Amino acid sequence: MRTPATRPRSTSPPPTGSTGRRDGHGSEPAPLIRADFALRHAGQLATMMPRPDDPLGRIKDGALAAHGGRVVWIGDDRDLESQVTLDGDLLDAAGACVIPGLVDAHTHPVFAGSRADEFAERVSGVTYHAQQSGERGIARTVRATREADVSALTELAAARANRFLANGTTTIEAKTGYGLDLDHEAKSLEVIRQLAEQTRLRVIPTFLGAHTVPPGVDRRAYVRSVIDEMLPAFRPWAVFCDAWCEASAFTAAEVRAVLGRAKELGYAIRVHAAQLAPGEGPDIAAELGASSADHLEFATPSQIAALAKAGTVAVLCPGANFTTHGPRPPIEAMREAKLAIAIASDLNPGTSNSESLPLAMSLACVQWGMTPAEVLTGATVHAAHSLKLDGLVGCLRRGSYADCVVVDAESPEAIPYYVGVNRVLQTVAGGALWEPS
Repeated sequence: MRTPATRPRSTSPPPTGSTGRRDGHGSEPAPLIRADFALRHAGQLATMMPRPDDPLGRIKDGALAAHGGRVVWIGDDRDLESQVTLDGDLLDAAGACVIPGLVDAHTHPVFAGSRADEFAERVSGVTYHAQQSGERGIARTVRATREADVSALTELAAARANRFLANGTTTIEAKTGYGLDLDHEAKSLEVIRQLAEQTRLRVIPTFLGAHTVPPGVDRRAYVRSVIDEMLPAFRPWAVFCDAWCEASAFTAAEVRAVLGRAKELGYAIRVHAAQLAPGEGPDIAAELGASSADHLEFATPSQIAALAKAGTVAVLCPGANFTTHGPRPPIEAMREAKLAIAIASDLNPGTSNSESLPLAMSLACVQWGMTPAEVLTGATVHAAHSLKLDGLVGCLRRGSYADCVVVDAESPEAIPYYVGVNRVLQTVAGGALWEPS
């Protein structure tokens, strides 16, 4: 397979704007479509727009063109020159596979400090729950994140953005949750804003003040602060509000109070649910019509059915499950209920310090028995749906963002086969070639 090659600022013939392509009445030639970016010679171009004969909607020897960051044309390579006039970059995929930019629907990219020693403890038998006491676990990351200023946190987050993009992810949901008071959560949201402004990564902000109760703070007072101070203050900054419903985090009553108020204020809802033990998190997600219920290792069949009925997406996190030795989520019940399943990296310093969605896809296949087509759909279409970005990201169609990834693989389904190996040859974000900053 040849390496993809870029020709900068090319203008495609014919300069007259005539193509010989007739309009619907067979009279005058239809005008050429103007583009400022084009990709051609994709061996398999997975549009993720399913057809009866192909859930990936692939085009063999495919091409696409973009203008202003959006796809304006997509089809067979042989038709590109007769239908598109290009004044911009031309990327030759040289027969490699092309997929939409991956969509990571669960990440915690704003943090400082390391918890590598806790990883070593867990592989030696210490449980994740035992690491959440006192000043350890999440509280340890909160302390380090509070001590770092906006500039330092932005620099750390930008390095993570580069790793996301290098691994083919072009859109992420980005949670706060390591500030845990009004000023420091505001600082985290400012970092998320700067991350979106300074990098090619598309960033969707989520307020996660209900991550855990910070040490030394009265529990009832903290919940009131989240509801009465933080939620109203951050509504202009965050699209989603998330809460962790778990014995080590927040009770079902507390989560209902926080997320109920968030919904009243206009936030869309996400829920960390049934990760470490059975609980009411999935029920709350279904009751509130949440966009996502995340983790779900201990969700029951009735809860799965309720989530499917509510139109909630199950966002599964194989990396965190792997490092915490969690049980397999109820995949069969999800399939039976036709619950949409997204796959996420869950980038975080405690249980999944990885920006690689392809690795998460591999783990979901190997550990849980999901199919390659399921995990690719989960890292594109279903993840996009959970972020309310249907038709814009996680697919390639006219009007979608021109986010795509050139991958050195035999087929799109082969991506998780290369476990832990980055096969991305080129990432394109918003119709522009991405290079590490």
